[in-house]
Amino acid sequence: MKLDTLSLQELIGVAAQGNHAGFAQLYQRTHAHLFGVAVRILGNGQAAEDVLQEAYVSVWKNAGSYRSEVGGQAIQPMTWLIAIVRNKALDALRLRTRRKENALSQDDDPTENAANSVQGTDPSAMQLMEQATQTLHIAGCMNALEGSHRQSLALAYYQGLSHSEIAAHMGAPLGSVKAWIRRGLEKLKVCLAGQGVIA
Repeated sequence: MKLDTLSLQELIGVAAQGNHAGFAQLYQRTHAHLFGVAVRILGNGQAAEDVLQEAYVSVWKNAGSYRSEVGGQAIQPMTWLIAIVRNKALDALRLRTRRKENALSQDDDPTENAANSVQGTDPSAMQLMEQATQTLHIAGCMNALEGSHRQSLALAYYQGLSHSEIAAHMGAPLGSVKAWIRRGLEKLKVCLAGQGVIA
């Protein structure tokens, strides 16, 4: 069986049978797109990688539960995968919020809390500032990419298009689109690591 010729739906089915090579192929084809989904929700590269790892564990365990149609409505494989990543990312956000609330409630000195808020070190404000800074870093790194790399990444991450849809949109061969996305991601990671956004 040639795994690289199988559709995402078929790869999920193969993974459901415990085929590690099929699961690896599924990961190879989808991880870049799903990483982008996680980064958009969490605003943090390391947190997104952690969530992605959890999501793929869940995909491996639950591949057998994927249905291409529910109640007469088609469910695309990528839609199913994105839903898993989104749920894991939202869980991570809720956990992060709870931890911060617990840390605040354990602080017995109300005057110190007030002073911290006045000085602008309120965690929610700090979190917003960090996310805004990371967004600026990502935008700066995206703008530094070559046109074809930038356009293909933007279509994949911000518009959620598949590789074949991007190829049709850009009027380019599928192989070129895959190469642009792969190289663009590599350059983006190098750029963000250079700015200290991701490790």
